[in-house]
Amino acid sequence: MTGRKIFARKCVAAIAVFVFFLPGTSWSLPREVTFFPGSAQVSEIAKVKLLPHGTEQAEALIILPGQADPDSLVVRTANDPKTRIDDISSRQVSRPNDEKIASLMKQLEKLRETRKGLQATIRGLDAQIQFWQLQTKAKLKTMADVYNMSAAIGKNIQKAYQEKLSKETELEKIDKLIKEAQDDLDRAAGRKETAWEVTVILSGSRGSEPTLTYTYSLAGCGWHPLYRLEAKPKDRQITFTWEAEIWQSSGQDWNNVSINLATLTPPSSVSPAELTPWIIKPRPQLRREGTNQKSLKSAAAADQMEAPAAAAEVSLSALEVRQTSYSIWQVGKRNVPAGPKQKVKIAEDIWPAEFTYLARPSQSSQVFLRAKVNLPEPKDIPSGSSLYVVDGAILGKRSFALAGQEAVIFFGIDPLVTARTQLISKKSGEKTFLQDKQTYTWDWRTDVQNSRNSAVRVLVEEPNPQPRDERISVTRKYDPEPAEKTPSSLTWDMDIPGGQKKSLFMTVTIEAPKNMDLDLGWRQ
Repeated sequence: MTGRKIFARKCVAAIAVFVFFLPGTSWSLPREVTFFPGSAQVSEIAKVKLLPHGTEQAEALIILPGQADPDSLVVRTANDPKTRIDDISSRQVSRPNDEKIASLMKQLEKLRETRKGLQATIRGLDAQIQFWQLQTKAKLKTMADVYNMSAAIGKNIQKAYQEKLSKETELEKIDKLIKEAQDDLDRAAGRKETAWEVTVILSGSRGSEPTLTYTYSLAGCGWHPLYRLEAKPKDRQITFTWEAEIWQSSGQDWNNVSINLATLTPPSSVSPAELTPWIIKPRPQLRREGTNQKSLKSAAAADQMEAPAAAAEVSLSALEVRQTSYSIWQVGKRNVPAGPKQKVKIAEDIWPAEFTYLARPSQSSQVFLRAKVNLPEPKDIPSGSSLYVVDGAILGKRSFALAGQEAVIFFGIDPLVTARTQLISKKSGEKTFLQDKQTYTWDWRTDVQNSRNSAVRVLVEEPNPQPRDERISVTRKYDPEPAEKTPSSLTWDMDIPGGQKKSLFMTVTIEAPKNMDLDLGWRQ
């Protein structure tokens, strides 16, 4: 290729880039976007104009946002099976701000100027306060002068302090507005000052404007789940609402884009990690005295050498598509502007639930409302913030996640249901000299009070004493008997009518050899 042809081709490419970045022009907008928790995969379709590249090849330019990862770009030809992609290269180019970004920057600059004015006013008021405070040291000739000066000092200091407090309140509001404006600008612009110019080398193309489909990963995007769990014990159900908050900072508003939400970013490794060898050998023996530290260090170093290095909002609910290791929710077509976060509805469902109250009176008198859920099919709900509600009363926000069909969900403390344990007696001593034993006996009473108007079901859990030596004997007596016993816990299942109380009694006796240094545990 002659030097003149090379120069001409570069000029054409430069003119194409220049035209692209003229006001009112933009790159091809996304057709489909899959949001991951901290990124997105963008799919686009575009007709491209071909530029000459040698005698048998042509090149096309694709422009990607500055936050795109060019290494993740996958390009395919859409309408010409004979067209082959021979090579792809990319470089960063600068681009000016558009009107939306310029407007946000102007707004931010105006807020900063207002902040400077408030700071100057507050400094002036501080100077006034300091001036009037210094007047208390002035020497006055008469008592009338003293009274007049005192009144002037009090009046002016009070006025200055009131104005200062007012300006400080305004300053706090301005600081909040500046932060919000900066966040909007960051989300809207991303790396707005740059873009990726991708050159695609093609051969075998018979059309002057082939259609290319391409996907790439984009940073500065993401989503997180927002849940609402409303317990309705009388109806024996939980109303579950799932929304997603999505955002993107590509610098371009996305219109009528098919949106998918993925619960987990899929792994991006191309090759597997090296197989770790399984080595079985005797451990180095440690001696209590005279340990050969040098030999131990050598053995440890040998172990390290043998071990390999570590390898580095919508009216209809969304449709779930389960993948091998994660789920994708198809939200449908949406408009996603650059910058502000937007809520979309994923799912709303009613879960059947069995409600009980759980009490652990040996630790606290508080009783917790518990819902046991058993769903007809497995769910894959990622961890996120959830609003917890009971019969319309908001309890607060906590994290929530669910993987599978079964879950136990707690809805906080019910102050109208309590469980209190009282130690009735505690005895210790020795039996006859022939047995030579040490003994301990505790008697507890637990009162479960239901101050509600309706009956409740309460599960009372207590620790079951566990001996760790065959010479230790533990005898237990209960009234009533626990509904369930495990080696570590005891559970009573109690139905308590409204406004009534039920009690349970437990006696524990421990025997051990007299000369045994016995640890009685935390509950004594």
